[in-house]
Amino acid sequence: MSGKTGILLTCGKLILCVIFWSLSTENLLAESTHKRMLLPGAKAQALGGAFTAVADDASAGWYNPAGLGLIDGPGISVTANNYSRSKKTVAGITTDSSLQENSSALYPGFAGGHTKLGPFAVGWSYFTSEQQNTDESSTIDVTTASEPFAYTRTELTTGNLIHAGASLALPIGKSLSLGVSEFYYRRQKRTALYERSLFTTGYFYDSFLRQSTLNEGTSTVVGILMRVSSFSAGMSARIPRALSDKTTLDTSSVVYTGSNPEISSTSAQAHREDELIVRTWNLGLAWKPAGWISLSGDLVHYLPSETSWSNAGGFDTQRTTDWSVGSELTLGPVLLAGGAFKNSSLVKEPTPKLTNSDPSQINFQGYSTAIGFKTKQSETLLIMTRQAGKGKTQASQGALELQDVTVETESYSISSRYQF
Repeated sequence: MSGKTGILLTCGKLILCVIFWSLSTENLLAESTHKRMLLPGAKAQALGGAFTAVADDASAGWYNPAGLGLIDGPGISVTANNYSRSKKTVAGITTDSSLQENSSALYPGFAGGHTKLGPFAVGWSYFTSEQQNTDESSTIDVTTASEPFAYTRTELTTGNLIHAGASLALPIGKSLSLGVSEFYYRRQKRTALYERSLFTTGYFYDSFLRQSTLNEGTSTVVGILMRVSSFSAGMSARIPRALSDKTTLDTSSVVYTGSNPEISSTSAQAHREDELIVRTWNLGLAWKPAGWISLSGDLVHYLPSETSWSNAGGFDTQRTTDWSVGSELTLGPVLLAGGAFKNSSLVKEPTPKLTNSDPSQINFQGYSTAIGFKTKQSETLLIMTRQAGKGKTQASQGALELQDVTVETESYSISSRYQF
């Protein structure tokens, strides 16, 4: 092997394998999906998630099932034509370059209903709370001490997270209600990633990755709601239990240095844990000072969790508290609603490591706006939700440095609810 070939091979296998290969393996596992954007339910989404003390449609089963007991008569709720998109940028990959990933999806959102059954109120709901459809290709020109090369990355990712469940509420008088829901969740995600580092001499380094994730489990939601005059107060807790939590990783690479190519492949089982297994407490207050205006606010407290799979892609989460506020105005048949929220990362800032990486830490802030029409029995809303996140990630393990990461997301949906 010539001296130049040895240098190129060292660059291809050490620099590229350590720096760019780390982008495709560890960080695909470590991405936290803790993003409060795809909120189930029409009014809950319009209010930015400040719904624990409102809980007056079928989506109450997720936020506070006790609310179903204080709704007069049966009803249905549907959210359709959901469109979401996101843009993620990781800066500092090289001196003057960054990586960008874009995702967009069109999908059904929420469907649910509720009715009275003797002294009880029952409800059901089905919703998508995470959707991803990424088709991204980018090229970065990299300069090393030996020879410049072009780094090309092509990623195809599809995935979703669905919930389906039933609720039961027991009203106690006209002002107090207790409720419980049981949800089944299923997350599926598939990623195919191809990377090539091409030198001016024609030598190249190719890598391939295929990732398949399956998370299944249940979430129990219990709640209490009290309404007195124009004030409401609610509290709920969400208790998840994982049934299946694993990720399969298949990787392969080809290094061509002008002689016989070096081919290698690996297969491993890993785990992807995040907000799915975090216990959550919700406290909400609502006030309706007049018939045409209502105000609401929520505090959401996430308890810390410890992973059982620290050596296989799992990670611990930290204790954190978020907030959301919302308001709704009724001007004749016209409805105007809006909300704002903070969405903190469930993980601490990553600690740079040589052999693996901690999850990205991204803190979000966002808002929602909605306009619609209301009759005595129905509401229809056009809703927009946007949020922006900033944080740190270790995109390059070998460099022992952190990179800045920013994420912008937005979604649009049409929601209707009908009261019989």
